[in-house]
Amino acid sequence: MKRHLHIPVLIVALVTLFASTVAAQTTSPKRVIAKIPFAFTVGKTNLPAGKYAISVLNPSSDRTVLQIRSVDGPASAIVLTNTVNGSPAKNAKLVFERYDDRYIFNQAQMAGESISFEALHSKAQRKQMVAATGKKLMVVITIG
Repeated sequence: MKRHLHIPVLIVALVTLFASTVAAQTTSPKRVIAKIPFAFTVGKTNLPAGKYAISVLNPSSDRTVLQIRSVDGPASAIVLTNTVNGSPAKNAKLVFERYDDRYIFNQAQMAGESISFEALHSKAQRKQMVAATGKKLMVVITIG
């Protein structure tokens, strides 16, 4: 009698496990790939020019984390962001602040989204921004 009871319980457990696996696969993180033609800084990390994958690691959080990882090499950085509401973007875009000859990652927006992810700058970056002698320029890379 106990053996007959185990089979329905096992079936329910397997169906539940399968359903949660499918749900996890459909909620994959947002990601974009971009060629960045200049060296830049993300947080305390300096990254060389190259092709990068930018991924949202925790899309359901109000303090979203972005991973910026080189497609061609080992370079990567993680940055904590604030979400900023705006107008929907037709194409994905990355925004950098340029001070003198330094580029600092500032913002990412995925295609079709009205929310953009604005990087939180470190104390060292804020010091560099204040100490820069040149004018601040915004550099936008549109993807797609």
